[in-house]
Amino acid sequence: MKNVAFFFGIGILMLASCKPAQRITYNTNKLNTIEIRNDNRSLSVQTFEDIRSQSEQNATHFASQKWQVRINGEQTCINSEVLYKTPVAEQMTFIFAEHLSKQVPQLKVSINQKEHSDYYLEAKIRHFYGRQKFSTAAAVGAGFGLIGALATAGAKTEGTVIIELADIKLFNRQGDLIAMIGDFRKEYEGEFPADAHCYCIYANVNQKLAEFNEDLIRLILLELQNKR
Repeated sequence: MKNVAFFFGIGILMLASCKPAQRITYNTNKLNTIEIRNDNRSLSVQTFEDIRSQSEQNATHFASQKWQVRINGEQTCINSEVLYKTPVAEQMTFIFAEHLSKQVPQLKVSINQKEHSDYYLEAKIRHFYGRQKFSTAAAVGAGFGLIGALATAGAKTEGTVIIELADIKLFNRQGDLIAMIGDFRKEYEGEFPADAHCYCIYANVNQKLAEFNEDLIRLILLELQNKR
């Protein structure tokens, strides 16, 4: 009986791990901190401008009312806009600022407080795009209830995640442009966790955003250190 309860509990956790990801978030509590000696400057992250609609590649993500669509005749999971209840730009700005604050504790990070900060950052979202092949194995497993879900819990399919911030600029408090970082783009391809309902794609994009933000933060810190 204990074994049944144990496996039932594990199954619930597995199923819950890929529920609809309506929020753009990830765990920032275990980030490796970056030490900046004798530096207590402040940085405001201005809400990113969303220009994704200008790219034809993002059209399906905006138009579709479902997150399981056919692309080139193949059933595909996408991080459709329909499940993001809060604007993507606000969520991406918030998680970036939180990531920066946790990774660089000495830096005083805020959002939309450029009048009260030593520096402020502006950027535009060009891509926040994820898609992966639909998992037939996971779908079949779901048809057999909890046992089937457990049997296919490790299912993965090929996918692509593209994240790009454009026109990234760093200003001082007076509004003078001090660093033109430009465009920062990352494309991630590989085998991503899959589920029967195409919810995992949202979590997969979030995890790649964590890597993206980590790399971007290191680039921004280099610019800040050069301006000391």
